[in-house]
Amino acid sequence: MDEDNNNLNMRADAYNRLKYQILHGVYFPGQKISEKIVSQDLGIGRTPVREAIIRLERYSLVEVVPQSGTYVTRIDMQSAENAQFLRREIDPDILLEFSINASPELFDRLEDNLNRQVEAAKVSDNNLFFDLDEEFHQLFYIGAKRQLIWDWLQTINMQLNRYRWLRLEVADLNWDTLLEQHQNIFQAVKERNVEGVRFSSEAHLRLMLSEMPSLLAKFPDYFVDTDNE
Repeated sequence: MDEDNNNLNMRADAYNRLKYQILHGVYFPGQKISEKIVSQDLGIGRTPVREAIIRLERYSLVEVVPQSGTYVTRIDMQSAENAQFLRREIDPDILLEFSINASPELFDRLEDNLNRQVEAAKVSDNNLFFDLDEEFHQLFYIGAKRQLIWDWLQTINMQLNRYRWLRLEVADLNWDTLLEQHQNIFQAVKERNVEGVRFSSEAHLRLMLSEMPSLLAKFPDYFVDTDNE
């Protein structure tokens, strides 16, 4: 029984760590990877890595090309835009449910998260800021008692999250705008301001894709060529 649990844990660890590396651009779009390379990089056995690659292929994060190899997929902006559209429909109601149901402890955790975002932005720590951004939004789903919806959204959000991390790599990204929008969302939720919640959430989610032209110009090989596919 313990051996079965260990195998499950190793498979889950391999999947989560490889997914994290792809979402955070360690393995970049179009890069060829192998079980051997990933196993060495992550210090994980090749069998759980092989199973992780199979699982990630289902979510279109990797592609196995016969007689060629395994490649990290390019970012599919149509999928990213669809995820953003879905979040625009769902997030405002989640925020309002949070304002009604959340405990004072969760409000404190959000405030602490915002403070840590400021510190991460000061040192341009992209990975930390991205993780704090994710945690910020997840806390609203937890407080609204909609964690299951958040978990479900993660499978839909993968291409959007890859894009979101990449936009943090753009040198002229306005960190102050992101921080201000997060603060506006938090303040509107605290005040239970329905119009403010909807406006701030909509503005924030639309900002996600506003840098798309600059990203396409800087990283043209990282995206699916929708004109030719």
